[in-house]
This record gives sequence, C-alpha cells and structure tokens, in this order.
Amino acid sequence: MARRWVSVLFVIVLAWASELRAQDAYDEWKGLYHPYVPRAEGHTRTPRGYKPFYISHIGRHGSRYPVNPAYVGNGLEPLRRADSLGLLTPTGKRVLQGFIQLDSVSQGTYGLITELGASEQKGIALRMAERYRGVFRQKGRDSVSCYSTHKQRAILSMTNFGAALSSKAPRMHIGFMAGEKYYDIMCREELAAPGIKAGSRKSDAAMKEQFDYQAFYSRIFTDPIEARKCFKSDRLMAETCVTNGSVASYIGIQDILLGLTPEEFNVASGIYNAKQFMQHCGSAEQGEWRMHIMDCLVLEFISRADEALAGSRIAADLRFSHDVGLMPFFSLIGLEGYEKRLSFEEVNNWWNATYMMPMAANLQLIFYRGLKGDVIVKVLFNEGESSFPALGPGPFYSWDTLRSYLLECVNQK
Repeated sequence: MARRWVSVLFVIVLAWASELRAQDAYDEWKGLYHPYVPRAEGHTRTPRGYKPFYISHIGRHGSRYPVNPAYVGNGLEPLRRADSLGLLTPTGKRVLQGFIQLDSVSQGTYGLITELGASEQKGIALRMAERYRGVFRQKGRDSVSCYSTHKQRAILSMTNFGAALSSKAPRMHIGFMAGEKYYDIMCREELAAPGIKAGSRKSDAAMKEQFDYQAFYSRIFTDPIEARKCFKSDRLMAETCVTNGSVASYIGIQDILLGLTPEEFNVASGIYNAKQFMQHCGSAEQGEWRMHIMDCLVLEFISRADEALAGSRIAADLRFSHDVGLMPFFSLIGLEGYEKRLSFEEVNNWWNATYMMPMAANLQLIFYRGLKGDVIVKVLFNEGESSFPALGPGPFYSWDTLRSYLLECVNQK
C-alpha cells in the first residue's frame, strides 16, 4: 500500500510540474536549469527473438538548489548594494526579495538536489524497472553497479535512483561507489578551463549586440548609470537573473524572473545556451579537444559492456555525473542532437539545452541477445528512442558495429 501511495504522489508531482511549465512564458529557454521531462513518444517493437540482459546508463543529477552561495551572490550582493543606495525600483525590490528568498531556502542545501530532483531520479528508475523487468530477473545476473562523482548532488541522485530500483527489483544486489576517481572518468571539468574564457568573450559580444540593457536596467534601477557601479559586468547581471531565476522558479520562487520580460529572457538565455555549447560540446570554434577529454568514459562504457557480455553478474551499470561531463561525452560519440559541429552563431538553430541537457538528462544503452547469441543495442536518450546518425537510423544497432564506432570516436583525434 505504501508503494502505491508513493507512485500516486509521484504522478501528482509530475502533473503539477507539467501544469506549471505550461503556464510559464519563460519555459522554452531555461536550458541547463530546466527540470527533467521524459520523452513520451512510443517505442519500436523489439526484433523477434531478442531479450534484454544488460543496461549501460549515465545520467545527470536531478534538479538542484543553486550550486553554491557565490552563484546566488552574483545577483544578491549587487542588488543589496544598489538597494542601500536607494537605486531600486519597485520591480527591482521584488527581484532582490527573490534572491534573498533563494539564498534563504538554499542555506544548508546549496549544491544538493531538491525533492523534485529526487522524484526525477526515482521516476527514471521505476520506468526502467518496469520497461525492462527481464533484465532484473535473470539467473546468474543478480547485481547492479552504481557509480557517482564525489559531488553530493550526484551521490543523492544515485541513491534515490537505486532505492527506487530496489523497490521494483528486490532480489538485486545494488552496490554504490562514489569518489573523485569517478569524477575523473565521468566529468573532468577542470580540463575544460582553456575554452571557458573564449565562450565568455563570445557571449559578452553577443549580449552587447542583441540584448537591450537599457530596458532591463531601467526596469530594475532608478538610475542605471549609477547602479552599474554596483556590479562586475553587464552580461553577468542579466545572466544571473536567467540562471538563478530558472532554478528559483522550480523551487517556487518567481520574483527573480520579474526583472526580465519573456523576450529578454529568451535572448539572454539563448546566448547562454550558445556559450555552453561552445564551452562543452562539439563547437566549430573550439575544435575537437573538448570532446576528447571524455575519451576515458567511452572506453569505460566499452569495457563494462565487454564484461557483461563475457558473463559477469552485472545486470546494469548506472553512472551519475554532471552536465559539463555529459555534453562533451554525447558530442564525442555523436549522439543524435549532438552530432553537428556548430559555430556560436548557429547553435540556437539546432541545439537547445532545455531538451538536450535538462536536469537528470540521461542515456540508456539496452543490450539484447538473440537466439543465435548475437547482441544488439537499443539507444534511449531521456527515455525516448535515439540514434547515432553516423551509423544510420536507430534505435537498434549491432553491438559489434556500435563498439567499433565508439572506438573510432576515441581514435579520431
């Protein structure tokens, strides 16, 4: 009975979140900060005679609180200084109150996932267990391995996912591992530093050209010229309202977004979207180097799959990481939606992080064995069927073909 009520509550939470998004004029470009929405399209029938026996998964942590106090402080401190000087309009005061509220509810939870984030991970796990029940009911395959970076939000995502999976697969032995070792395999953000400043410079130039700072500041400040002495840069002030406002909105705090019209939000968020692609995906300007930072993760996927095919007891390998690890990884392997090499100016015509890297974004490779022992793999992105365009239409590929392709992705430097 308790499990039944948990399932009912989960459905209610999803329905509430969907209704909130439907009413939100800012929703389309919340990008990296958008809550998870599973892709709901139907699934292709599995070829006759094939049964699933192994799942290789990687996912981003669920919806979180702001990552740290400095993240909120980019907006909170300048607005406080402006307020002390009597420079805030009534709208500016409401934006400030939004930042104060966000900082208040985040005390002690900075960087952790929210209840929504926990529900996202539980939902993915429950649907996986229901859709691929046979994987978790095999003789001789009685274990699931879960790996997380050392960041608490990834660890909490892993444990919520594992707990939900265990409720549907109680005979499985689920192991949990976390640490900097796994961060070095699944994220490696520190190695991306050379490209971060280049993306910021592009973003600064694009905002100066496309964003109406005068309208934005006039809405918040009584004296925009004097108020500008309170903060570091024009772009950062607008950007912090986009990023913190997006996070605050799913926590239930809406006032930060009042500083931006939906049109301004879309312009600023679109430029932020292009910046993220340039910094972490297969950008035309940055070349291939960013993607190849994730070579080790591709090889890890292959080696664990090889172990599963060789007869290990592992039914599933589940990995929990971060957007800055998944974006270059998906670009490296040419996942559908990530296969193009785009310039900064082209990004928003082809790639929107709202759909391509929301909170809890995930890739699932489902391995099936046929009656003759051959193995095929089904590709799921955010639980919807996906593909590797370089290999032709998906969602099914021969493992031999896919394995060779993944190795080529690593070797093409």
